Amino acid sequence: MEDEFPKEDEDFLNKLDYDTVIQRACQEIDANNGSIKELKQGNAVVFLETSRRMVLDKNGLIHSGNLYSSAAYAALLAVNNPNAVVIGAEVKFLAPLEVGNEVVFKAQTLQEDTKKREVKVEGFVLDIKIFDAMFYVAVFEKHVLSLHITKEMEKKMG
Repeated sequence: MEDEFPKEDEDFLNKLDYDTVIQRACQEIDANNGSIKELKQGNAVVFLETSRRMVLDKNGLIHSGNLYSSAAYAALLAVNNPNAVVIGAEVKFLAPLEVGNEVVFKAQTLQEDTKKREVKVEGFVLDIKIFDAMFYVAVFEKHVLSLHITKEMEKKMG
């Protein structure tokens, strides 16, 4: 009876998760954008705890820009490339949020082999979906600010 459960050679609490990856994107981001709860190849989970600083009015309504920012953060983490930049998004805010709500954003890349990536991001309060988006993320060879786009445009104009 004591062999009812198979014994593992390794303690499951100390077992390495080989799907987990090292964070390469958004390393300098402000903590108000949320905290990483999971980071795997092509997937990320970000937890956002709403606060008074995010409030729009006396009723405690949270500004939707805070949700967008956390969702974009999750999308960039799912791509996990330091040269990735959000270039577009289709966003649906499905329910209002009030101060104190906690949101879990789940991001998943839909393809990983191109320079333009689509990342599906959903946001949940408890098990209620309150946010749904598709983010379009470009991945450059070098950091976008090292491309000197402005200088090149000035040369062509002048």
